Amino acid sequence: MTGGSLVDAARSSSDLGTTPPSGRRTAALLRRLVAPERLYLGALGLTGLAAVLSVALPAAERGELSANMVSATLGAAVGGLSLDTFLISRPAGWVVSRGRAYVVAVIGVSVVLSGLAAALLTVAAGVGSHLVGVGSAVGLTVFNTVSSVALRQRSFRLVYAMRAASGAILVGGYAALYVAGQLDGGRWSLVWLAVQWLGAAAVCGLMLWRVRRAGAAPAPTATGSDYRADLLAVGNLHLGIFAQMMTLRFNQILVARFAGAGPLGVYALAVAALEFAQAGAVVRAQRILADRDGGTGPDPTRAVVRAALPIAVAAVVGLAVLGLLAPEYRHAWILGLVLLPGSLATAAGKSWSALLLKRRGERATTVVAVVTSAVAIPAYLGIIPWAGVVGAAVASSLAYAVHAFASRASLRRAQPPNPGTV
Repeated sequence: MTGGSLVDAARSSSDLGTTPPSGRRTAALLRRLVAPERLYLGALGLTGLAAVLSVALPAAERGELSANMVSATLGAAVGGLSLDTFLISRPAGWVVSRGRAYVVAVIGVSVVLSGLAAALLTVAAGVGSHLVGVGSAVGLTVFNTVSSVALRQRSFRLVYAMRAASGAILVGGYAALYVAGQLDGGRWSLVWLAVQWLGAAAVCGLMLWRVRRAGAAPAPTATGSDYRADLLAVGNLHLGIFAQMMTLRFNQILVARFAGAGPLGVYALAVAALEFAQAGAVVRAQRILADRDGGTGPDPTRAVVRAALPIAVAAVVGLAVLGLLAPEYRHAWILGLVLLPGSLATAAGKSWSALLLKRRGERATTVVAVVTSAVAIPAYLGIIPWAGVVGAAVASSLAYAVHAFASRASLRRAQPPNPGTV
């Protein structure tokens, strides 16, 4: 068939309002290949590949890289006011009623607070660079908060594709440094910083393009009581997520302070490997939060945990193989094995926590997170100074189990169980 006849056939098909069966099958296959869950797993896989490449660093240098990462991510979580979760969980029409200037202003405040929190955490860890910690925290906050606005519009594919692209660039940057023989944790940290800012710039560009397409926005209709309600909701929600993130990440700050950069490099590798198992739970939680029906559907947690288990086991096996190739990391698989029950508990807890937020509101999730941190923080402070990374892994798994159990118990009080619950 000639090029002209192909064009004519396409026009005829379009004129009839139909698509050839082969075209429909191809389109369906492409949709499956770029499904949000697959894109998110791809992004997480690339991030994991970057973590694997970082094993080329001596443990102490990897510890410096890990310290920068944890100071930035925890700083973004603490100072970011949990605006990403807050924005994505608002009802339909919320952004229009508040106005664009209001949304930009609250994002600006969160950016400043994120940088300050990252600076303080870098001092607490005693390891890492203020430039990388503060700069990356700002980039992460911008990406997360602006992405949440895009996710409200159900742009899951675009946002997760940006995450995947950032992961690919990070892998390429690490590989280039390795080939050049640059095994300095500080330089690898600068590459990570650059990738955070590239992601932030990309998602901001996406939203600016959409704003221009949308044209002039209507005048805000929110009243003073609405804005006060927003502040109260942010406070309730952020207190809970702040407590949750302290449970998830503060142990690494303490490992850096009391055990040093080398042990932190090994422990952070095990933590990163086990986070693969939580990918499906993260996507499911974001879908629950973006769902406008209030999360009244069946509980998906059983499927989430069932999908997480083989990934968690594979992560432990992968750590064992890496330990054979890089003797400095030979104990990482033991830490992964200790973290495995906690990783599964975290996967379940993310799903239950999202359902709890939709069904009972911010106060319920805040209570659960505060109760968990009240167990976790004393455990970290009591165990890590004398038991090091093994103590951190044991205390973490305990804390994650407490969070999942408390979320489930609170969720069961929200309404009678249905056949879809676990």
